[in-house]
Amino acid sequence: MTPFRFRLQRALAVRRTEFQLAESECRQAEARLRAIQAQHAALAAAKSETRNSVARMPIVAGRILEPLTYWFQWTETESYRLMNLEKTLAQELQKRRQALVEAHRKVRLLEKLHDNRHAEWQADFDREIEEIAADSINSRYARSLPP
Repeated sequence: MTPFRFRLQRALAVRRTEFQLAESECRQAEARLRAIQAQHAALAAAKSETRNSVARMPIVAGRILEPLTYWFQWTETESYRLMNLEKTLAQELQKRRQALVEAHRKVRLLEKLHDNRHAEWQADFDREIEEIAADSINSRYARSLPP
């Protein structure tokens, strides 16, 4: 009997590689999104801390307020930019996740086919072994009979 050989083994290897690539791209997209979210949170914290610091000052000079006004405008613009970037990255992450699910589905399909083919081969192999064993027992029995 010939050893088990899955004809689509190369295709399965390619699909597994594609799945690993999709997994890696998904992780990278998640990391980019988390980084932008962290930047956005840090900006909000800095803005809040600045607002609280100014509120705690007993006397606020005009020379402090003028650049502060520009800084607060910049934080609003930056916050808007980060929100848009976050939205774009969230959409990209969703696409990456869909690609990951599709790649996983393709791998599972080939793995199930592999398992089914291996089970068929194993059944044929077992049947052949049983036939050989039966022939061996029959020939041994036939030799033990008187002529």
